[in-house]
Amino acid sequence: MCPHCPLLTNLSTLLLFPNNMSGFTKLFGSILDSSVWQESKETRLVWITMLAMSDKNGVIESSVPGLADRAKVTLAECEAAINTFLAPDKWSRSREFEGRRIECIDGGWRLLNHAKYRAKLSAEERRAYKAAKQAEYRKKANCDKPASAAYKSKEAAAVKRFEDGDLNALD
Repeated sequence: MCPHCPLLTNLSTLLLFPNNMSGFTKLFGSILDSSVWQESKETRLVWITMLAMSDKNGVIESSVPGLADRAKVTLAECEAAINTFLAPDKWSRSREFEGRRIECIDGGWRLLNHAKYRAKLSAEERRAYKAAKQAEYRKKANCDKPASAAYKSKEAAAVKRFEDGDLNALD
């Protein structure tokens, strides 16, 4: 058991949040170049599991055994991973918190750089949303243009030919 972190022992919390209702965490490709990716596969698996379990505030509500179970690693491997995330990392790309990735809170842990990545995600999503809306506006603007008189005349002539029996007039 991790000597630094409290266990989730509050029964009311277990009853109120039985499935750890959380959002989703977007995974940035830059994780492949991070120092955490140089750790053991079990540590990486615990890290990805923590990212997946985190709520919108970067909180992971779990016990060490619960996290180990979800990550499908042994209790000892989970404890080692947590201790790695709690410790300073001289190779971390982020100097905030001396490279530490988590801190213990009552009921689990908090991802220390969660807000930074959430803001980065929000900016990227905002750009994508604006681009999609602009494309939608342009498409609609082109569809709403009134047809020219020449087009209307050609269309009327084609309809007349079709009515007169020319089945290919509207092709």
